[in-house]
Order: sequence, then C-alpha cells, then structure tokens
Amino acid sequence: MARGTTTAQPAAARAGMKDGSPAAPKEGSPRRQARRAELLDAALRVIRRGHGRVAMEDIAAEAGISRPILYRHFGDASGLYAAVADHFCQELLERLRKGPAEMNHGRDLLRHQVHEYLAFIAAEPDVYRFLKDQTPPDRPRSITHGSGFSRLVANATARALRDAGWEANTAVAGADLFVGGLEAAASRWVEEPSGSSEELANRLSAVLWNGFQRGGARVTGEPVRPARARRGA
Repeated sequence: MARGTTTAQPAAARAGMKDGSPAAPKEGSPRRQARRAELLDAALRVIRRGHGRVAMEDIAAEAGISRPILYRHFGDASGLYAAVADHFCQELLERLRKGPAEMNHGRDLLRHQVHEYLAFIAAEPDVYRFLKDQTPPDRPRSITHGSGFSRLVANATARALRDAGWEANTAVAGADLFVGGLEAAASRWVEEPSGSSEELANRLSAVLWNGFQRGGARVTGEPVRPARARRGA
C-alpha cells in the first residue's frame, strides 16, 4: 500500500477528464449511485486492512480503475473522506437512536449510548482510526470537538437528554462532557485494549452515572467559590 497523505486531484480530473476514458454517468442517476457505492466499498476494503494512511491510488488499484475515474465520483480526498464519514456517522446515529424510545431514561439510556458507541468501534477499529486521524488537511475541522464525527454524536446525545427532561444548556454541557470523555477512553482502548468493549462500557457507565444521575437537576444553594490564594504564594 502506498503511504503518505492522500493525493491531490489531478488537473485532468478537474478539467473534464479528457483522458480518453468513458464519460461518467449523469449525476444522481441510479447507475452513478450504484457505481459510487461500489467504489466506496473498495475504499472500505483498503481502510479495513489497516496498513497505514490511505491514498487515492490505493483505492483506485483496489477497484481496478484509474485515479481520474475515482475523482469523478468523489471529487478529491476530502470528498472520499466525507463519503466514508457520512456512511458511518449515519449508521452509528441510527444505532444510538434505536434504544432511547424503548427504555427508561436514566442509567439504562446512558449505558446504551456508551455500549453502542464502543460496539461500533470494536467492529470497525480501522475505520474509526481513519475517521479520527486521517482528516484531509483542506477539510474543515469541528471547532468545538475533536472531529466532526464526535460533534454529531454529541448533538444526538444532547437531544436525548433534553427529551429526558434536562434543561437545554445543561443537556449540551453534559453531552459534550460525556462524548469527549468517551472518545478519549475509546481511543485509548483501541490502541491499548483492556478487556472487551462490553467490560469497558460497564466501567464507564458506572463511573459516569454517579455524576449524571444528578446532572439534570436544578442547581440550588450557594455557587462554588474559588479558593483564596495564600499570602506569599
């Protein structure tokens, strides 16, 4: 596999693909959508091998096509990354949405979110690494989260907390704390496994619940004041 960053889109690809290869199907046509799905499958096969950074030429070789044809369907490396990210974000969010409507809000909901997130990563560790570590340099990053992927998960979690009765701003703060900590724990676990994803989900849920069970309550009493600095310090 070629190593290094994904290759920039060649001028021939941007200038209408005048390389003598067949014209691509029209945008949005069933044929084009089917072909794009096939190429995305080829990209995922390369990513799942986990042999380093993924280059456009690796994917083109896997699909048995030239790079200009690959660029016709995804535009450039950012377009390919976006296609992979969207595919797996939608899959994960669907898994996260399934449970809350069918269970009591509270500890069961918390554990469901933790378990589904970790089970997804356990099933696709190399895809998770790709989404987390191989964002193309020209792709805008989330200014509030480690990745656009984690921002989507945090937004979905905040909605679930609001539906459970949390005040809106508290739900956002809780979701950011939850997802940020979960992403850090998951990233360590992927590289340094310590038990199964089920065991980690149980540990994280137990630790988080002690704080989350009161996180949605109205804040009362005196605010916490910063400690005074000692004289001479």
